[in-house]
Order: sequence, then C-alpha cells, then structure tokens
Amino acid sequence: MAITIATGTQVAIATTYAAAVNMTAITNAAEAVATLAAGHGVVVGDFLEVTSGWDLLNGRIVRAKTVATNDITFETINTTSTANYPAGSGTGTVRRITAWTSVTQVQGVDTGGGDQNYADITTITDRTQKQVPTTRNAQTIELTVFDDPSLSYYASAVSAAEASSTIGLRLIFPNSSRIVTNAYISVQKLPTVAVNQPLTAKLSFSAAAEPTRYAT
Repeated sequence: MAITIATGTQVAIATTYAAAVNMTAITNAAEAVATLAAGHGVVVGDFLEVTSGWDLLNGRIVRAKTVATNDITFETINTTSTANYPAGSGTGTVRRITAWTSVTQVQGVDTGGGDQNYADITTITDRTQKQVPTTRNAQTIELTVFDDPSLSYYASAVSAAEASSTIGLRLIFPNSSRIVTNAYISVQKLPTVAVNQPLTAKLSFSAAAEPTRYAT
C-alpha cells in the first residue's frame, strides 16, 4: 500500500512541437514499436503526440522508451489485440513535444468523467436487469489558478483554446509518477471575484484521447 500526498504536484502544458514525422509502420506488441521516417530526431524520453489509423492510439501522447535508428518503442502502449489494433492499419504521424511550460499558481486540480456507460440488454424473461459496457464519459481536468495573464503559460493556453486545437497536459506527482494526455482546453478569461479573496480563474481540459500514466 502506498499513499501519495498531493502537495508538490507539478502541472505543465506543451508549448512547442517539432514538425510532424511520418510513421510508416507499427507493430502489434506488448510495447508497440513504430518505424519513423529518417531524420525524425526522437531520443529516449521524448514525449510524442501520435496520429494513427488505430482509434485507440490516435491522439495519444506516448513516451519513447528505446530508439534503434528509425524504430521507436512506445513505452507501455500495448497493441497486442488485433481486434482493437488491426494489423497493418496503425500508421500515421508523430510530433515531438520539444518544450513544456509550467502552469504556476495552481490552487487546485479537479478531475471528472471516465465513468462507464452501459446498454440495457434485459429480455422479457429476465428477472434481473442485464447490462453490457459501451462507451465511457469524457475525462476532464479543471485547474483553479490564481489569475495572472502575464504568466508564461497563459498565451499558449489561450492560443490553443481559440484555435480549438489539442494541447499536451502533464501532471507530475510527488512520488515521481506522471500522467500525460492530449486535451482540448478552455480558458476562463473573466476571473472569479469575491470580497477579501484573490482573483481566480479556471483552465478546463477535456481529454481528446486516453491518458497515459508512467511510474517515473
């Protein structure tokens, strides 16, 4: 059993990306291996935004575990199921995240969504209702921040929000584990105002793909 106190959690958004590089092949494996075009520039430890013909991989942010010339191992990305990841159809592109900018003055982090939805398959002969899993609700993260538009992350956050484009989000916890996800962002430009309280605002993220968690 391990308990991690949240104090000290670090939040950052991706603010610089390299040009997209073609992913010409990808394996079905316990950790997928992608073949990238020459000159990709990826090194071990880089975080990559992936586009893929596989819906369950498309839009995810993954980490490069090993680099062997043009073959990149996607750490923890299990693609062994050919039902979920049909062989030969997962190619696409990757973009390296080349810079993260800390989101400072965070007062609190709230998460939501991810709940399982079900379809009712009860028949007239059943005496107990039956359900089968379908989709899950969208996963969301909301940051309450002390309002200051001059902070270094702010312009990038607003730019992504106004363009309705995704942006990488990273949380590093005090035990060194981390979560990365690709998300749409909304920025509350009008701060919350209350008597004798500091101005606060919200940064709201809606995950565009499955988050990825790493132990370190």
